[in-house]
Amino acid sequence: MKSVKKLSRKILRAFKGYRSKEGDLKKEQGNPVTSQLGFVDHIGLRHVHGWVMDPDDPAERLSVEAFLPETGESLGNAVASQFNHGIAGVGDNSRQYGFWFPLKREITPEEQKNLQVRVPGRNEVCRAPNLESWHPLLHVAMDIVDNCNLRCPFCLYDYSKVRKTHFMTQETLESALRLMPYTKDREFWFSCLHEPSLHPDFLSFLNLVPPAMRKKVFFTSNFARRMPESYFQGLAKSEISHVNISLESLTPEIYERMRKGARFPIFMENWDKLITAFNEVNSSVNLYYIIMAYKSNLDELPSMARYLIEERRAARVEIRYTYDVPFIEAAFRDQEFLQEEDWDWLQANLPHLGSGQVVLDRPAFSKTREDDVAEPDVVPAAYSEAGFLPDRYLARLMWDGTLELRGISRASEGEAMVEIPILTRNIRDIDDLDSFFHSLNCSKIPS
Repeated sequence: MKSVKKLSRKILRAFKGYRSKEGDLKKEQGNPVTSQLGFVDHIGLRHVHGWVMDPDDPAERLSVEAFLPETGESLGNAVASQFNHGIAGVGDNSRQYGFWFPLKREITPEEQKNLQVRVPGRNEVCRAPNLESWHPLLHVAMDIVDNCNLRCPFCLYDYSKVRKTHFMTQETLESALRLMPYTKDREFWFSCLHEPSLHPDFLSFLNLVPPAMRKKVFFTSNFARRMPESYFQGLAKSEISHVNISLESLTPEIYERMRKGARFPIFMENWDKLITAFNEVNSSVNLYYIIMAYKSNLDELPSMARYLIEERRAARVEIRYTYDVPFIEAAFRDQEFLQEEDWDWLQANLPHLGSGQVVLDRPAFSKTREDDVAEPDVVPAAYSEAGFLPDRYLARLMWDGTLELRGISRASEGEAMVEIPILTRNIRDIDDLDSFFHSLNCSKIPS
């Protein structure tokens, strides 16, 4: 998830300005001002969602009601007690101030413009400054192949039994692209676990994305396969959001040890072609660099981050820790994983840290290794039995169209945002996505 702290600060600043104006108006009208904090994040034709709380009594869970002010018609109500992952640091830090409820009937677009949400006996819940379109998918993590050209020792995917590469068909891709309107910009991952350039039609697949949807798309690549200049020129003109470039070191020996199967001269050749192509058209596509931090590359990371920003068009440099999956060899873990003092040194020496250009994703050393390596699908029964939140889904899409949908447990609280499996279906078998998501929101799994 993106930084919820940054989002919370933005929300609070926007709310403060709104409340100040509203408070002045209420005083002029001689009405009391009741303390209340929150936003309506989305008003659909069939439902509304947002969050609200009383800063003077954070333990209280407020009731909310949707209504049409012209007629007074009440269209639904709920208690604002759902988990909302985007409001860290608000109230009692439980993040349980969200609401989502279906409307009693489908409203018209004109009624949608006028619909209001209020806390009965208090104030209207103001609309968020950037009131969302309907985006029930937090992200779509897709792969158009199921293999990689490298065998990096820290990879979180176990390739030990992979012997063949399967390719997504154009028919499956076109069906998958129907999910794009349901997620936000930068949240449609054209590659997630595997190397997309293995697909012979990768560039033409990118070109199938409707121009209006391209800012939703990014992909991750190691750029270790020799590719023609036309490939990089196509990427430069693609108008997608960004490209993640995987890179651990500018020292050939370290690079080739970490990127097992890659050859540093081929990577450099590709990289130069990429930068040239992007410079020639002043590409709007951002370049993000993803670097895993280890003992071997620790010393060069500060200067490397500076070089990527100043010389290699880096819009963002993200330095990450390794998710400690069980199949990483013990020798690699012992030799390369950083200690807490190493992360402290790195944090103190990275340039531009905190500017948004350089991001450090360091591990929480308070966690036990057993917690870190737990299978992601093993979820305590209590979380699954609690059900899932509506309009907050995460999609994983395989090369053959298999769609695995996960949700956020209603029992989530504070930092403990728990994902739970909901269903597995082939995307080609879902005809009407609107009806599909609305049915999910009503906690009825479509057959």
